[in-house]
Amino acid sequence: MRSDGQAGREKIDSAMTKKEKQSRSLSEEAYDRLESMIVSTELLPGARYTIQQLQQQSGLGRTPVHDAVKRLSSNQLIHVSPRSGLRVAPVNLAQERTLLPLRTEMEVIGCGLASERATPQDHMILRTFIADMEASKADLSLERFNFTDRLLNKAILTASGEPLLANTLIPLQTLYRRTGWIFHTYLGPSASMETMIESHISLLRLIVSGDRARTEKFVREMMVDLGEMLLQVRQSIDPATLDVSLAEMSVRTGIAGPIA
Repeated sequence: MRSDGQAGREKIDSAMTKKEKQSRSLSEEAYDRLESMIVSTELLPGARYTIQQLQQQSGLGRTPVHDAVKRLSSNQLIHVSPRSGLRVAPVNLAQERTLLPLRTEMEVIGCGLASERATPQDHMILRTFIADMEASKADLSLERFNFTDRLLNKAILTASGEPLLANTLIPLQTLYRRTGWIFHTYLGPSASMETMIESHISLLRLIVSGDRARTEKFVREMMVDLGEMLLQVRQSIDPATLDVSLAEMSVRTGIAGPIA
């Protein structure tokens, strides 16, 4: 027989566990919302925000937003300074070009392993992505594609059977996804979106086929295209779009004003 004290402790433990789960769920939701706002530049690159402003924009409370900011900071999406507060990381094209070879090798490993290790359940998931993307590719919005791409990347990493890859690769994918958003918003015609979607469908078909060599070769080709996209963004996008703080710079060229 359990004592009243034992039963009481079990109720408290159960309530605490339920509360912890709810807190984690809200923290995950806050992270997902804020990450999406960073990727879509709704939270402007290089702009400063307070926790209160992030609460208002996410519609969530202080604790889950604070938890999300800690994760976003560890993933280099938000910079936290004791003196100047929170700043959304600017788009750092030099960093992304430097890290591209690292991302390439990790994507090759992840997709290659997925082609070999994918279980029947993984195949069902990947085939569903293929079918849904095929059915909606003509009118898939950039926002919807980014959401799908995030889920798709997780599905591939799960199929790879190497969970440690996710710790480094998912934050990298998020950084490049934001640059992709800027490219397709300012430079990329609708045809480039369709090409990108077709490319992802082709990758999934190769993974499902189990041909590791062809899968890895195709991933490398996709990463070359990504490098070309970074170059176009560097050449054609106003730097103040990549870091809004640059808009405040005062540059004297000597063309106008007094000659001293």
